[in-house]
Amino acid sequence: MSHTLRETAVALEYRPAPAFAPTPGSEFTPDSGIPWPWNVPDGQWTWELFCQLPESVGTRYEVIGGRLTVSPTPRPRHQAVAAQLTTLLNTWAIQTKAGRVFGPVDVVLPSAQQYWEPDLIFVAKDRLLIVGETNIQGAPDLIVEIISPSTARADWVDKKNAYEGGGVAHYWVVDPAGKSLTAFRLKDGKYEPAGRLENDAVFEPEGFHGLKVNLAEVWE
Repeated sequence: MSHTLRETAVALEYRPAPAFAPTPGSEFTPDSGIPWPWNVPDGQWTWELFCQLPESVGTRYEVIGGRLTVSPTPRPRHQAVAAQLTTLLNTWAIQTKAGRVFGPVDVVLPSAQQYWEPDLIFVAKDRLLIVGETNIQGAPDLIVEIISPSTARADWVDKKNAYEGGGVAHYWVVDPAGKSLTAFRLKDGKYEPAGRLENDAVFEPEGFHGLKVNLAEVWE
């Protein structure tokens, strides 16, 4: 368990644990020596359990491949880049009526035990039925993750694999420190490179007609 994860677990120890009763036949067995939710074995997380997680200022919960992960609240630089990208994508989506752009919101694939909260999400207009009142039930057309030192491995490896397996058509990894955007697109169930741009380059992604992402504006 990482240092951050240990600190979060200790903090949760002093919060009232939500009422929980295992479903009949479940292999889950509470361990009284470990505070909830850290006593849920990997691979046994469900959407119902995920919804019982306590509200916690300064942390983000996600379940990737049935494993609970925790990351700290993004830093100002991260949030500034997210805001710029959101503005660019949202302006394009409104002008072209291509779909809708969302900030961090739960994306749920129950069958794959994947519950994500990406930095930025786009859902095409003909697929907006997957957008519910509290979350998105299904794979968005685009997910954007903005990496930071604490999330780099998860964004480049764990989430990339999860989004690929979950059927997310386009995945962009944005690195504010390196001033780069790396894009992947799904082909035959696997991600293939769709471009890597740096500094003040202009990105015109395939499949997003009329969209131009001027990276100089993103880093402002």
